[in-house]
Amino acid sequence: MNHAHSLPKDPLDPARSKKALTILLVAGFLLRVAFVFFIPLIHMHRDSFEYYRQAEILREGRYLNYFPNGYPLIVLIAKQITANHSQTLLLWLNIFMSTATIWFVYDISLRTLKNRTAALTAGIIMAVFPPLLNYVRWIMSEGPTFFFLLGSYYYYFRQKNWLSGLFFGLTTLVRTNIAPVFLLIVAIELVWKRRLNYRLLITAFIPIILLASYCYLQTGKFSIEGNARINILYSVTAKGNYIDFEIGDKYPQIDTEDKAIKLYMDHMKKEPGEFLSQRLANLWELWGFVASDAQGFRSPATRLMLGFCNFFLVVFGIAGFWLNRRSFDAWLMILPFVVLTGIHTILVAIPRYAYPAHPFMIIFGSWAIWWLLSLKKKAPATSAEALERQ
Repeated sequence: MNHAHSLPKDPLDPARSKKALTILLVAGFLLRVAFVFFIPLIHMHRDSFEYYRQAEILREGRYLNYFPNGYPLIVLIAKQITANHSQTLLLWLNIFMSTATIWFVYDISLRTLKNRTAALTAGIIMAVFPPLLNYVRWIMSEGPTFFFLLGSYYYYFRQKNWLSGLFFGLTTLVRTNIAPVFLLIVAIELVWKRRLNYRLLITAFIPIILLASYCYLQTGKFSIEGNARINILYSVTAKGNYIDFEIGDKYPQIDTEDKAIKLYMDHMKKEPGEFLSQRLANLWELWGFVASDAQGFRSPATRLMLGFCNFFLVVFGIAGFWLNRRSFDAWLMILPFVVLTGIHTILVAIPRYAYPAHPFMIIFGSWAIWWLLSLKKKAPATSAEALERQ
């Protein structure tokens, strides 16, 4: 990055940094193994059963166009490898993917922040950050989403655009709300650097087109997900942590995406005050400093912990971005935060939908921490100099 504000000389030399990173990766791996296998927590979420159902439909040569089929494909591969122990295999996959994200965050930080101490700090926070660590134990799409999205940036900053594009495409298969990120990267490059990153664009669309084409052969619809209609319907009445999951049954006549959009727009026009209140509640649900009780499912301690995490991500993360706002890299790394916040403020706000943005805000937040510490170190010296002048 071309920093508007610079950090002091890095106290970590390459050898010490490498040793510390090795220890961190081993510790991060062991922490994940212990968290997944030695703490009595459940692994199957309500959505997990739907992923397994879609995987079984794929195995039969059919296609259910509801959830994005990227994760059901991963589930199908696990079932093909070991039918009786697919859940265990998927949990091990989560562990390895999550450990790799620690390395990705460190490397991305080092290449953009140009400071080994700040990069190692980002890696440490990534290794223990509660919201992200929690999803290692869930058989859900979050783990692969974090892995593929960070991998996209990892290869991008190493100038391996073919691989970066492929990872962006795979991320989109797992979580379609990520698609605007790589499209905006290409657009920003085109405007900022006057070049079209066709390598990234081509390889990003290869997996998307392949899956959408299979969907077309099976259903007659060129698509990689089919839950847009119900998500828009949810958004008509959704407010913060309140979501009416039965609304589809209440509006059976709203049977297309276009009809759902019309209902949403009519609600916005007829009740602008309530619409704005819903959007603000959604924003707070995603990033509020006091987390909601999730309809009674969160304990007070969990709410405080999540609120503290959000405070760090928003305050330190945005500060770190702002201090580096003159940097091209910074604008690329803030995109997941902007895109996911925008989409889920407008639509449905379930906090985990914004979790893929957390690693990037951790990177910015780590830089901000060391910038603040550098100010503290400079202050006494500045005061002493002032006294000498007197």
